[in-house]
Amino acid sequence: MELSMNLVIKIAIFSLLASPLVACSQVKKESSQKPNIIFIMADDLGWTDLSSPNTSLGNGSKYYETPNIDKLADQGKSFAYAYAQQNCQPTRASLITGQYATGNQNGVYNVGSLKRASKGVITAIKPHTQNNYLKEDCISMFKTLKSVGYHTAWFGKLHAIKTEEHASTYLGVDYNLALRKETNATVNGVKVKHEFFAQNDDNKGWVFNHDLLKPYAQPYDSAYIHNVLEPLKNGNDPWQLEGTPKHLTDALGDAVIDYIKDRSIKDAPFFAYIPFHAVHVSILPRPDLEAKYTSKIPQDPRHNRADYAAFVELLDQTVGRILNALEDPNGDGDTKDGIAKNTLVIFYSDNGGFMGPTDNRPLRLRKGTFYEGGIRVPLIFRYPGVIHPNTVNKTQEVHAIDFYPTLAEIAGAKLPNPKIHEVNGKSVMPVLKEETDALDDKNELFWHFPGYMDVRNMPQSVIHYRHSNNQHYKLFYRYEDESYELYNINNDISETTNLLSGSPNQEILDVALIMNNKLREWLIKNNAPTGTWTKHQEIVPYPLKDGINKYKN
Repeated sequence: MELSMNLVIKIAIFSLLASPLVACSQVKKESSQKPNIIFIMADDLGWTDLSSPNTSLGNGSKYYETPNIDKLADQGKSFAYAYAQQNCQPTRASLITGQYATGNQNGVYNVGSLKRASKGVITAIKPHTQNNYLKEDCISMFKTLKSVGYHTAWFGKLHAIKTEEHASTYLGVDYNLALRKETNATVNGVKVKHEFFAQNDDNKGWVFNHDLLKPYAQPYDSAYIHNVLEPLKNGNDPWQLEGTPKHLTDALGDAVIDYIKDRSIKDAPFFAYIPFHAVHVSILPRPDLEAKYTSKIPQDPRHNRADYAAFVELLDQTVGRILNALEDPNGDGDTKDGIAKNTLVIFYSDNGGFMGPTDNRPLRLRKGTFYEGGIRVPLIFRYPGVIHPNTVNKTQEVHAIDFYPTLAEIAGAKLPNPKIHEVNGKSVMPVLKEETDALDDKNELFWHFPGYMDVRNMPQSVIHYRHSNNQHYKLFYRYEDESYELYNINNDISETTNLLSGSPNQEILDVALIMNNKLREWLIKNNAPTGTWTKHQEIVPYPLKDGINKYKN
């Protein structure tokens, strides 16, 4: 009896001593667990193209329907002042490198080249010759996340790199499904190119333009419609699709979901970069969704194209499928294996909407310009337990260059040595965690364009500056005629009133002078190229330090 009691006491003492150690060990394990990261990027989705009011200060579409992305916004934090570059390739280059194009940075200013003046137009400036692709020695965001144990993946649009292989060989992508939207196939002995839909190649069967997508290229059958499309239907009839070719957006969603299922049972965290081709022209949506909008009466004076609305909702349904896969990776209905709580999801667009298919009002103009309609985009972050749900930040400006340092901080990774690879962006984690509404040392954004792009862009530099009382201003400087434009974005979201026209008061001149000098200093510091004058071959100068003085009375 005495021996038994001593044994009980020893067991009790051991339990008391051991329990805190076990608890501490569990806490340490949980706190050190790195989050998975999913970065979803739409192509050409405008600021007003979502139906959520969170991402556009209440200016969302009343015709397009995006219930799944809206739900993501309800569960996360949206940024009202989110920006990109003016078109696809430079945004992607900035995202992957954390750099502007200027000087010794990534060097990608435009899609194709800076020599895209409209035919027959005589240009005053000989444009700078840009890099069309990222340098092989760049230290990409993928490499930085890999350095702390992340498995990396790319699903979707191949841009900023020359070939799909380059994503693996010098960017550090482990699972590489980078591809173009065109599918090349030989049909009845003739080579055929088609956008967005799988084709039945004579020798290969149903294909997309990437071998890893072949398992997902089969036409829609009853099982797929019942199991995959039916749960997401929203007034559309997916059974209209039975036997028709698979859409690339659906196939990419299939591949991402299988990747999530596979990685959910692995120890290493993952980073999945998902740059969809939707909703870029050509506007080729799924037929069942187009049928839905064809019969829907538009209630929004800006938006009325059924094909574009259908394309937007196809993107939305695919995003919904990815979010559902995080909740239930193996799809068995039991969410105990879910990884959503430990996954940061980001939704973003690469530039503003392309006018014609959509309308960016109240923002001015469109993709390709540095007015708000060309560069202001929707942005959502969701990270359960870290980011407060259903919140909107109306102060902090965020640009493509800021994702690299933000994700590095979340992952616990060090940024590259700035002497080797300088990251221009800044982490917005303090804002995401609501430690502050805005960063005091991050109140400027810059755009520089040393060339031409049809009627939309010409040699110019732009600064977005958050002044006192959180007033957001944009100053444009045009190199050909040394002219300026200044707008207060808070009061004039449509950029209709150039504050330097007429007789600007001293307060406006003071703001313009501050912005001009900040822009000039940035251009000089970054050795930004400006091209040469066509007539006398001299280098085009930066804006003058006192250039604003000409607007004084």
